[in-house]
Amino acid sequence: MKKTALFIIAVTALVLTGCNKAIPADEAGELLIDRLIYQERTNEFADAFEDGVKTGEELDKNAEKFEDDFLEGLLTGDESVSERDVAGLTQELLKQMREKTSFKVAGIKEEKDTATITYFITGLDLVNAVKEMTRTLIREASEAAEQSEDEASGEETLQSAITILTERIQVIKIENDSIEMDLRLEKANGKWFIPDDQKEVVSNIFMAFISGTEKPEELDEALNEVTDEVMNELLDDLYSQPALDENTSDDELKDAVDDLLREAQESTEESSTSASE
Repeated sequence: MKKTALFIIAVTALVLTGCNKAIPADEAGELLIDRLIYQERTNEFADAFEDGVKTGEELDKNAEKFEDDFLEGLLTGDESVSERDVAGLTQELLKQMREKTSFKVAGIKEEKDTATITYFITGLDLVNAVKEMTRTLIREASEAAEQSEDEASGEETLQSAITILTERIQVIKIENDSIEMDLRLEKANGKWFIPDDQKEVVSNIFMAFISGTEKPEELDEALNEVTDEVMNELLDDLYSQPALDENTSDDELKDAVDDLLREAQESTEESSTSASE
């Protein structure tokens, strides 16, 4: 009887221990991305991660913060632009991210209750989408300047930028190269959790999916380079045009081109900067 009781206790202990066993690290890594980026496998995530429901809600804040920052950036100034249009733009970008991006767990390094997961992330090419928007906006501004002396208002320019960028996002492509990123997870009592010092890494992973860049500063730098590149393209094109008036001196032509460039840059400056915020 004693042996039977001891056997039952041992089996019960074994079962309970098995119930507290965390899922494998590679599964936890995939589950985290599915919840963070694609908002899938919500219940599985809640079961596998410590305070899973709350942690999932915290992950959702990455998308919410991006939407808020994007909205705030595009609506800065006195221009009255439809929040619905801007919200539609951000929702379209998130939709494209969930439909077109991909990832894979490339490696796992485990030490006791810690696992460092290496991801290969193929994100959206947001920089080129903004480049095409800037190119189109400058072309439209140049054509309008040739046809009329009336300058477009800041509101009209911003509305045009939102429309063009939304169109570009609808056909946005993914980056050619994947981004390699490491994330450390820890586990306790059969549950995985994200250490506090890895919260910024999670935010950067979200940024990699939605923009194809690893950090906000990297996106800002890339967008600034895009503006310079497009303006230089316009400069080369304008200076390659023959003078309309044979009596126009080189200095006068240069001044006229510089004036047009300045007007075009002022009309796109706010839009390009807002998209990076």
